[in-house]
Amino acid sequence: MKISVIVPVYNASLYLSECIESVLSQSFKDFELILVNDGSVDNSLDICKEYEHKDNRVKVISGENRGVSKARNRGLDVAQGEWIAFADADDYFLNDALLTLYERAMHTGTDLVLANALKLNNGNLCELHSLKNEVLPNAIMSIKHFALWGYLFNGGIIKKYGLRFIEGLAYSEDRIFIYQMARYCKTIAFCNKAIYVYRINDTSVCSSQNGLRKACHHIEASFYLNQFARIYQKDDKSIYNYLSRQSRHL
Repeated sequence: MKISVIVPVYNASLYLSECIESVLSQSFKDFELILVNDGSVDNSLDICKEYEHKDNRVKVISGENRGVSKARNRGLDVAQGEWIAFADADDYFLNDALLTLYERAMHTGTDLVLANALKLNNGNLCELHSLKNEVLPNAIMSIKHFALWGYLFNGGIIKKYGLRFIEGLAYSEDRIFIYQMARYCKTIAFCNKAIYVYRINDTSVCSSQNGLRKACHHIEASFYLNQFARIYQKDDKSIYNYLSRQSRHL
């Protein structure tokens, strides 16, 4: 199995089928799609099970609502792929996305790939960021995009070092995971082709109006990032200073 695509699902019935179809229709066929239902109270679980019944590449995990970090960890626990990709249930992949990511990883020999993406807002598509085809050293300091989508992660590194999301965090949890991963990567390969569409969705976790909850999660994430920075304090002052600045911006 080359790639495991992990999608946490919580009350996502409005766009879920589009997301799933975008994975199943990929030109790259050697993958599994892991749908982790996180206690949805709409018909998301029914949609997931319907696709699982139709396509043996789909695996459905379901449990109580424990948050997005727990859901992703449950996906990682069962993932069989050599590489890991993530998607949000209200977004979707563009054609040849997995092929583009995989070929970029094979061509560059890196353990971390990031490709361009588009933003969908009120029916309008626009470029979200514009990356060049380049491979940069010092992966941690080369990262400017902190959402999981658009990345391809080496599953062997995740397994070897037991990398997981901090359960209970719903904001900045992806940033912490990416930094953990980058710690073990000498380079990061960028790709100028757009492979993913990020949908502006007012009902998503990131669009939540609960300001106090957001602040608490960002403060906790900042604590973890500072702890992470101290790992580099003696060995690499530049990374220590970089991560310290990042923690203050959360």
